[in-house]
Amino acid sequence: MNLLFAPGANLFWTSCAIASPALLIATITAPWKMLLTESLRQHAFFAAILGLAIVWLLQVSVWSAIAIHPLMMIVTTMIFGWSFALVIGAGALVVLEIFQLPLRAATMDWDMALAQFDLRTFPVDFVLSVLVPASWAWLMIWLVDHWKFKNPFTYFWGVGFFGAMLSCSLIGACSWFLFYITGSEIQLEAVREHFWIFVLLTFPEGFLNGILATVMTVFYPELVKTYRDDWYTRD
Repeated sequence: MNLLFAPGANLFWTSCAIASPALLIATITAPWKMLLTESLRQHAFFAAILGLAIVWLLQVSVWSAIAIHPLMMIVTTMIFGWSFALVIGAGALVVLEIFQLPLRAATMDWDMALAQFDLRTFPVDFVLSVLVPASWAWLMIWLVDHWKFKNPFTYFWGVGFFGAMLSCSLIGACSWFLFYITGSEIQLEAVREHFWIFVLLTFPEGFLNGILATVMTVFYPELVKTYRDDWYTRD
């Protein structure tokens, strides 16, 4: 989910207080050496940033206040882990804003399009579209790892499909809570009146994440950082 105009002071600074330490921790703890030593992982890393930005262009505008779109952060976290998922999500938000410049310029002149290039929405978008789903995915992975029933399906369907489905409602609830405590009335009313959109996204989100998680786990298990082959396939 993304904001379509600059947030108020309370919403901006509250989101900054949440996003800044999370992104700092992710940047410090991310296994950069593992990424830099293998070109395939580097290609996957940059492809994920570009792919997320493109997917996030498929937005549904609500009251010209918020834009709701597919997330794909569950499968991103499954493949890259929590730290890199946050870095990738942050990069995708910047690329998304760049992608939107020519789209805006198609309906207005470039001066007005550049005037709307506003990264003040970044911390709010990061918290709701990146941090919340990535953290939820990490929790689901932890729960599946500690489940005694050993089967690969518990990983790429339990996390990728059902975890992604539940993430839609979770993000809607977190959005409502964040807008409520910061007094963001316009965004709060948009979420309250159109919460059903989050529900409608439940199955598509689960299906897309589940399919991609399955494909990556089956064909490229060495790239899926959170997949434990020794655990899920042992007797």
